[in-house]
Amino acid sequence: MCDIEIPMGSIVGLNYSGMHDSSVAIVSPTGKVLYASSLERFSRKKQDGQFPTLLLDSVDWDKVSKVAISNSKSYAMPKNGVSLFHPVPLQKDILADRSHKKQYYDHIDTIDKEKLFFPHHKCHASSSFYGSGFENALCLVYDGGMANEHWFGGVYEASVANGIKTIDLFSTQSYSNITHLYSYITALLGFTPLKHEGKITGLAAYGNVTRELKELLNSWLCDPRKLKCLFWWEYMYEENPSVKIDKETLAKVQKEFSKFSKEDLAATVQELAEEHILKILENIKKANIQQDNICLSGGLFANVKINQRVSEAGFKNIFVAPPMSDDGTALGAAWLAVHSLNHKIEKKPFDTMYLGKANTLQSFLKTNHNLIYKKYDDVSKFIATKLSEGFICALFQGKSEFGPRALGNRSILAQATQYGINDSLNKRLNRTEFMPFAPVIRDIDMDKYFFIKEGEKLTSKFMTITLNCTKQAKKECPAVVHVDNTARPQRVEKKDNSLVYDILTKYAELTNKYALVNTSFNIHEEPIVNSYADAIKGFFESGLDYLYMDGIVVSLKDNYKLQKYYTKKKIKKKNSFIRVVENFIKKVH
Repeated sequence: MCDIEIPMGSIVGLNYSGMHDSSVAIVSPTGKVLYASSLERFSRKKQDGQFPTLLLDSVDWDKVSKVAISNSKSYAMPKNGVSLFHPVPLQKDILADRSHKKQYYDHIDTIDKEKLFFPHHKCHASSSFYGSGFENALCLVYDGGMANEHWFGGVYEASVANGIKTIDLFSTQSYSNITHLYSYITALLGFTPLKHEGKITGLAAYGNVTRELKELLNSWLCDPRKLKCLFWWEYMYEENPSVKIDKETLAKVQKEFSKFSKEDLAATVQELAEEHILKILENIKKANIQQDNICLSGGLFANVKINQRVSEAGFKNIFVAPPMSDDGTALGAAWLAVHSLNHKIEKKPFDTMYLGKANTLQSFLKTNHNLIYKKYDDVSKFIATKLSEGFICALFQGKSEFGPRALGNRSILAQATQYGINDSLNKRLNRTEFMPFAPVIRDIDMDKYFFIKEGEKLTSKFMTITLNCTKQAKKECPAVVHVDNTARPQRVEKKDNSLVYDILTKYAELTNKYALVNTSFNIHEEPIVNSYADAIKGFFESGLDYLYMDGIVVSLKDNYKLQKYYTKKKIKKKNSFIRVVENFIKKVH
């Protein structure tokens, strides 16, 4: 962050829970976003939840006035926890101590600046509303809950003039939480909860909702005590916070559910989640709260199918916070601080998610003499040509994206004309996916492939919503169309990312096809690449064909010696890990 010029009086936003998605944002005194990034990009630990010293040490603290923290300062039981709109009260209240432990405050106290604490879910609402550019909006927040908070979501009325006002909150003590059920099913199906829920969303389209399953899952929703404890957080506030799965309990539950297919389980929990959110919206409308604009945030709204259903529920405009999970609350807290100090934030929609760290190519090349690369007068034409020939190209340019989506600065591009590219790419990247890769497409071509309304155009820039596809899309780019005839596109304007836009333009001239596969530039279970070193490592380990890095092009075939070197390192690391596991098993037995 040392390369970022920040004005005097800037605000640092911090998300830290001791569990996952630690992040830091910096905004100017007027609310302009100067920087935002998740710790995982630098530590290289997926969803890293340790205290983000690595990020905070780079801040120019002399120019910072205050630190905004996306968490209440302490835990307090409300006098009234009754929800106006939540449709599923628990059969019996669940009492628990939800306060942060001493280690949390020990970390926070290392920051020698005045601190402002804001309720976690209001920070979520802030991260969506102030990025939407709307004059006013209804904000719906829903996640798994947070320490020091009695709530796991809520409903807010927001306006540029009056800020964000709470109108309803969902009590962790008294109301069911659909995200908990969704994560439970994620674990039940053999994936990592709080990480792989997106796989369930993709898998759902292959299954059928059954009455028996729906009744069973609804009973769990009303009485979570029926759910056996499959997972919990361990090493909170320490160096490696992680989700621990009880494998013995998991095996028992899986045996109980062996008569149901994975696809049907996924389909049923997905439908329950969609219906749950739609019922909340229905209750809001019954209360005569009319609003054309809706903003969504919180981990549940990483579910792009739910977001599509919300858009179809009668709202003119929808905006989903691009960093919808907890990392986005660092930015939300910073904006709330600006509003609390100035009582106003300039109304301006997100024009970019390229908010992370930039890199200096020349210094990298000086220390990597063995890398063979070329420069091209028309690099977009070269890349488009290679893509049209079936090659795969990774892009690394400018600042990294903030949030979970790669939007052209840390992306892998490929043809979308053959469905088989999904299997090929998954194999190279060591991934297991049930949803096809997302398409990237120019704004002027959207109507050829997607049914999109005006109010979905802004949020579709950030891959936060699925859209129904046209017959032309299914015919010309089947690799990005799911079995339910939807896709999660990135709509690109020239001003957003000129390189990607030009590649798409020249690719269309060569092929008469208008979309490309855009998937994140990372290998399985690693964060999206953040530095040139990350990019080179990921490129050679994955065996991609071409890598564009800020003006140069690296070809795999020209660098076979380097590929051999990185492949050996990868095998050595894998074998070392296997030996550690084997030794641990021997000790246990």
